[in-house]
Amino acid sequence: MFYQFTATFSLICLIFMTIFMTGCSALFSEQEWSDNYALMEGTQSTVPQAIDGKLNTIGETTFPTSSDGMMGANSASQVIITLPEKKVIRRIVIHSDNLAQFDIYANKGSITANEDWQLIKDVKSVKQSPIQVSVLVAFPTDRIRLRVLGTKDDALLNRQRRARSGGFRGWDSNRRAAAKIREIELYGYKTAAQVEAEEASESREKELDDLLELE
Repeated sequence: MFYQFTATFSLICLIFMTIFMTGCSALFSEQEWSDNYALMEGTQSTVPQAIDGKLNTIGETTFPTSSDGMMGANSASQVIITLPEKKVIRRIVIHSDNLAQFDIYANKGSITANEDWQLIKDVKSVKQSPIQVSVLVAFPTDRIRLRVLGTKDDALLNRQRRARSGGFRGWDSNRRAAAKIREIELYGYKTAAQVEAEEASESREKELDDLLELE
């Protein structure tokens, strides 16, 4: 009786473990990335070169109209990308030659507030380019803002300013350089319907190729 109970219990545990593992496999299966939202028709950017799909074009982030701080450091330069419709963005890829530190905001604007910027990523140190940024905060947005908090050119800029002033460290001796942006890519996940449609399209194309080969 004891052995029968043990065998039954073991079988039940095995079934539950199989179901659990199957569920986990489906849950954590690799998602397919969408097309680059930044290349959607109607997308706008304060740095047009950042969304032209060409890595050989370089634009510079822009500073606010009033860019002088109380302690001499200028405000962070930025680039804002506006999509024609709201998307849930899960990954951002930044191609830059000199970006060293930055943060990213997404607009969570509603009917009552056109701008409601929410911090979604804070990168203290850039290790390599292109910069791959995973976005964990998932809400639909149609505006992304990248703020430049440091570049590899800041030190050179400040040395040049001190040289022009005869070595004097004035009130404006702590300045930020603009970031050089080649491209910013925005991605979400493909929906199941999109994946199914693409697979059906690929299947039809293969059938057509096979028919042409038979001829």
